[in-house]
Amino acid sequence: MKGLGKHRINSNIMLETMAESVLITTADLDAPGPYIIYVNASFERMTGWDRKELIGKTPRILQGPGTDFSIFNDLKETLERGETWSGKTLNYKKDGSEFYMEWSIVPVANKKGKIIQYLAVQKDVTKFVITEQKLHRSMEAERLRLIEIERTNRKLNKLIARQNKTLDLFKRYVPESIVEKALKQKEHEIRQGEILEVALLFCDIRRFTPIAENLVPTQVVHLLNTYYSMMSEVINKHNGVINQFVGDEIFLSFGAPEPIPYPEISAIRCAFDMVKQLDQISSKLSDIINEQIVVGIGIHYGQIIAGNLGSDDRLAYSITGDAVNTAKRIESLTREVPNGILISQPIYDKTHDLIETEPWGEVSIKGKNAKVNVYQVMAIR
Repeated sequence: MKGLGKHRINSNIMLETMAESVLITTADLDAPGPYIIYVNASFERMTGWDRKELIGKTPRILQGPGTDFSIFNDLKETLERGETWSGKTLNYKKDGSEFYMEWSIVPVANKKGKIIQYLAVQKDVTKFVITEQKLHRSMEAERLRLIEIERTNRKLNKLIARQNKTLDLFKRYVPESIVEKALKQKEHEIRQGEILEVALLFCDIRRFTPIAENLVPTQVVHLLNTYYSMMSEVINKHNGVINQFVGDEIFLSFGAPEPIPYPEISAIRCAFDMVKQLDQISSKLSDIINEQIVVGIGIHYGQIIAGNLGSDDRLAYSITGDAVNTAKRIESLTREVPNGILISQPIYDKTHDLIETEPWGEVSIKGKNAKVNVYQVMAIR
């Protein structure tokens, strides 16, 4: 465009007006070098040093007894390869006061590719580090507090037999139906298994790993808690029992521990409502993720062994059997079918009058020699 030639960039003005601290040194990294040849105003404010005092000095003037020198182990090798080096440690201002500095150093090369200077951009991260340290101390205090609570609970459990049983049952079981059944059983019956015919449903979030990689840990926990809570509302409405939350996977049973009418129909209706719930879940999470939550669902009907497994101190209600593995493998087939619901032949046989499907035919699944018939459920009539 005309007239742009007069708008030349003045690098000195840019460096002096930068909010970040900038330091430029010579290229000789071996002690006593390198030597400072430039600092900007932000560097002066951050360190308390005047540039006239620093020119010709080594950046090591900022180091002291609390500096973690191990972070510099790879500095020379990294910079001489022409790569950027970054680090964070305790440094010292001119008046001797401590501050945490985080910085990056980049090589500056001439037209022939020879490194002639190093440019470092720094920032004072003392407040962040102190906050981080306080958080770690708080977490450690909370950990010790929980240990003390656990120790106190163990003492109380020895004194209160009936309360001990009730409390242990609530600790061991999440689904209310499992707790209620266990409370009705005699002590020797609690750890006995039973064979049941049930509908099994696996639901897995697609692309969960790349979504989680863009979030901080607290946001990942918030995402999963929101997802689990809103899905649980749907599951409870259809008499489903949540057997496990494993990462982003939900494992449900319909008909265990207590039989319910038409478990296979409940499972399919639940699956459709779970998919419908995704819009609300995605909307509620829109402040931390910019994409829709997508799942894959697999449903199978078959015989399982259900019961309380574990030790005298800890029990877990568990469902095992080939039907569980088959349901999980069917769910894994939905990877290329966003919000797809796949069912096995036994489910189809019991529900085909109520649903519209698209047959996939016989499909090989991991862990089974024989192929299984799979159908994609398109709609409920």
